[in-house]
Amino acid sequence: MAIHIQHNILHIVTIIIALMMVAPSVQAGKKKTKKSQPDPYAMLEPDKPAANYKAQTDTQLNTPRQPQIHQFVNITNHMHGIDVSHYQGRIDWARVAKSGSAGYVYLKATESNTLVDDTYDYNLREAQRHGLKVGSYHFFRPGVSASAQFENFRRTVNKRHQDLLPLIDVEVTGGVAVATMHARLQEFLKLVTNEYGQRPIIYTGKNFYNKYFAPYPNFKAYKFMIAQYTPQEEPYLNGGDDYLIWQYTGHGRVDGIKGDVDQSRFVGRHTIHDIIYHK
Repeated sequence: MAIHIQHNILHIVTIIIALMMVAPSVQAGKKKTKKSQPDPYAMLEPDKPAANYKAQTDTQLNTPRQPQIHQFVNITNHMHGIDVSHYQGRIDWARVAKSGSAGYVYLKATESNTLVDDTYDYNLREAQRHGLKVGSYHFFRPGVSASAQFENFRRTVNKRHQDLLPLIDVEVTGGVAVATMHARLQEFLKLVTNEYGQRPIIYTGKNFYNKYFAPYPNFKAYKFMIAQYTPQEEPYLNGGDDYLIWQYTGHGRVDGIKGDVDQSRFVGRHTIHDIIYHK
């Protein structure tokens, strides 16, 4: 029985020694396995900037490419104005003036050879009475005699009552050849210049300008107001041609005017001094 106990004790000691020899290798294996596992934090992306920060950065870096004179700038840096006609109905000019939304105003006076806007006299009187700088415009019809259109404009628009240069709205061809349109427009512009003593401004859309004005040198002496309803992107004219005013929306809102109204602003270095009419 004692021999059996000794034998058992020897067997137990042998097992213990074996276990002691295996333990370090197991621990080493565990350490190796732990090191081979990926670091869970290494899979996380760095914190992203706030959404509004990214938007501001994109705006600064992706400025639209324009001629040097018309680099995009904050629109609050330029004087804004409006143009109106009978489509705006009865305007409360006291409220318009108080709103500060119209540093200058163009009123529709005439169209073609017979039409006179029925709100013109009221708008001229009331806008000026409330201290606004006012000019008058004519909607030009290329299919109608230039001299007849001029007589309609001259009879309606008293040069002594103008604060701003006359504005000629040219946005249709009237179905006539380009040469005819140009000849009649040049005649009309010359008559207006002789009567009012200063060249008028021409209003047109960007695409119309690039097609019917940019390729022809006969109108380079005139100042332009260009319409393009693309927010925060000033119009680019073929050849980088200069212009004074950008009409940027036909759906503006101004206190004192019911419904939509055309709004515009000066561009580049240009100011209201470029359109003041010297009587």
